[in-house]
Amino acid sequence: MRHLRATAICPASCGEIVQGMIGDCNFLITCPIALYTKVSVHLGVNVPINTDSDKVYYHKALQAVNKTLAFFGMDHLKAFVTVSSDIPRGIGLASSTADITAACLATAQALGKEISNDTIADIALSIEPSDGIMYPGAVLFDHISGCLRKSLGLLPELDVYIIDIGQQVDTEKFNGIKDLKEKNKQKEQVVKHALRLALKAFRQSDLKPLGNAMKMSAVAHQSILFKSHLTDIIDISDRYHAVGVNVAHSGSAIGVFFEKGQIPPEDFWKEIRYIMQAHNMSYRIIKTFTDSKGPRILK
Repeated sequence: MRHLRATAICPASCGEIVQGMIGDCNFLITCPIALYTKVSVHLGVNVPINTDSDKVYYHKALQAVNKTLAFFGMDHLKAFVTVSSDIPRGIGLASSTADITAACLATAQALGKEISNDTIADIALSIEPSDGIMYPGAVLFDHISGCLRKSLGLLPELDVYIIDIGQQVDTEKFNGIKDLKEKNKQKEQVVKHALRLALKAFRQSDLKPLGNAMKMSAVAHQSILFKSHLTDIIDISDRYHAVGVNVAHSGSAIGVFFEKGQIPPEDFWKEIRYIMQAHNMSYRIIKTFTDSKGPRILK
């Protein structure tokens, strides 16, 4: 049997535009950006399999490959998987979901099969709570059970500056916080308002309610995962006419959004520096932009 190979990429998500619970339904709105995980899959009966050290780093991608093979009834095949990523790990940019999504897509392609975004979402959710970045554009997505999956359309083209303090948060541990549901209930009314604003922004292609939805959700989430520098970052971003500021709701990253090509002046960065020094935080800025194209096969 010939060896079957394919490579796919999947974008990261800069935290979430809005995240919370309404009733008993968990949801988030994805914010896909131009940082990527690339997964290559080599299938065959006699293919060498990944080493133990690979398995430590790639274990979710490997699980995704095996589950995709099983889905297509091809689990007699072996897989050698390589993952390369420019998505920082553990800070709330959906690095694991990107690994899983690209792995599913590459495996299906190597088999010469079509795989739907819904099937990829099902596989991802069977591994861990997952972002909705297997769908192109922005989606309203239940990251725990997958019962809600609604496309909102393309994200506007925005430049994104991610403030990375390098602090890692484990998604599964975060979703296992014992009073998480209670804390989500307490901010439900604010989250409902933020969701209404976000839906209006997509319906009317209007940046103002989009930015307000982001900020509202970010501030409401302080009761669950506190970021001491967030309020200062929002204040300064408002003053320099940023579209908005969002957070990784289960991570440490903060995203500052500007209209495409609107370059923040040097004074903005000076003030960011002062804020981070005042909070005694080392940080780096990752500059990227929104990407609504979704995961894709590399030819």
